[in-house]
Amino acid sequence: MRKFWFITYNYLFVPLMGVFFYTGFLFSAKIRNGINGRRNIFKKLKNSVSYLNPNKRTILIHSSSLGEFQQALPLINEIDTSEYNIVFSFFSPSGYNNARINLKNSFKTYLPFDSVSNVKKFLSLINPDKVIFMRYDLWYNFLYECKKRNIPTILANARYDVKDITWSFPLSRSFKVTLYNMIDKIFVIDRDDEKNFKKLLNSDVKLTGDSKFERVLQASKNINTLNILPSTVIANKRIFVIGSSWKDDEDILLPVVNKLMKFHPDLLTVLVPHEPKEKKIERIEYRITNEFENLKSIRFSELHKFSNNNLIIVDKIGYLMKLYSLAYFSYVGGGFRTGLHNIVEPAVYNMPIFFSNRVTNSDDSEVLLNAGCGVLVDDQRKLYKDISEILYYPEVRNSIASKCELIFENSLGIAKKIISNI
Repeated sequence: MRKFWFITYNYLFVPLMGVFFYTGFLFSAKIRNGINGRRNIFKKLKNSVSYLNPNKRTILIHSSSLGEFQQALPLINEIDTSEYNIVFSFFSPSGYNNARINLKNSFKTYLPFDSVSNVKKFLSLINPDKVIFMRYDLWYNFLYECKKRNIPTILANARYDVKDITWSFPLSRSFKVTLYNMIDKIFVIDRDDEKNFKKLLNSDVKLTGDSKFERVLQASKNINTLNILPSTVIANKRIFVIGSSWKDDEDILLPVVNKLMKFHPDLLTVLVPHEPKEKKIERIEYRITNEFENLKSIRFSELHKFSNNNLIIVDKIGYLMKLYSLAYFSYVGGGFRTGLHNIVEPAVYNMPIFFSNRVTNSDDSEVLLNAGCGVLVDDQRKLYKDISEILYYPEVRNSIASKCELIFENSLGIAKKIISNI
C-alpha cells in the first residue's frame, strides 16, 4: 500500500494542497506569513548548515507550532549536545517566529512544502541521523524519503484521537495506517493510545507519558515570580487569574466577578486577554466602567497608580505563567469558541481551574476533570455558585487544589525514557 499511497498522494493530494495554500495566501495572514517565510528556504538552509559541527551527528526535531516545540524542551535537555547538532523545523509561523533556540551547533527552519523534490533537497542538506516528530504533523513524502534513506524516525507524545473520523473510514484509515507504519518508534502518552495503535500498526509502540507535563513542571521551578505584582497590591488578597480570555469568556465572567465583589472584597481579579491589543483593552475598560458598578480596573502597565482597584487588566504578554503562581484559583479561556488554551500551566501551582470545553480540542481537559481539579463552566449561575463555594469554604478549595498533584506525580523522567530508547 505504501507505493499506492505515494502515487495517490503526489498526483492528487499534493496538487490540492498547493491550490489550498496559494488560495489561502490571498485571504489568511497566517498562511501568507508561512509562505513568505519559506521563500529562498534552501539558500537559507545551506547557509545555516555551514555553521553546524561536521564532526557531530545531527538530530532533526520537527514541531508543528510553538506548543509542540515546548513539549520537546525536556527531550532536548536529555540529548548529549557534545555528540549531536540539533536542527529544529516548524510548519507554522507561530512556532518558527517564537521559538527561542539558545543551543550551540543548532538552528531553526521552516519545513518546506511536502513535494518529492523539496523533501529530497531538505534531507540532503541537513543529512539527519534521526528525526523526531512531536505529537503529530506527519508528512507522507517526508516519511517516505526517510524510509528510503534508512533515517530512523520517532514520534513522541503521540495520541490516538478516537474522535478523529479519519480513523473510521476504510480509505482514510488505510492512508493513516500506511503513514504511521513508516515511523520506526512511536511513544504514546497513555494505555488507550498504546492499545489502539498496536491494534493497527506494525511500528514499535511504547507507553512513556506526555513530556508536556514534565516541561511545565520544569518551567515552574525555574520561573522568577519576584515582584510580578507589588506586595502593596496583593496584600491580604485572594487572587483570581483569568488567562487567555476571549469576549465569550468575558461575557460570562465579568458579571459573575462583579456580583462576587459585593460579598468578597478581598478578591483581586487579574484579567489576561488573549492577544492584548489596544482596541481590545479599551473595549474591556469601557464595559467595566459602564456595566459593572462593583469593578474598578487598572492596567498592569499602570500599577504604579494603583488605588484600591479590584481588577487588573494585563496589557503585556509573557506574564501569564508567573501570574498563575500567585492565584488562589484560575480560569482558562478559549473553550467557548476557538478552543481551550493551556490548562496545564495553572495546574502545576495546585489550584481549582475553571474552563469551558464547548470546543473540545484539548486532551488536557479530560486529564484535569478526571483528576478532580478541573471545573467545567456552562453558565453564569453555576460559575457563581462554584466560585462562591471555594471562597466561603477554604477546605473545599484546598481539597480540589491538592488533586492537581496527581497530574504531575509520574511526569518526571518521561523525556529521559524517550531519548534512552532511540
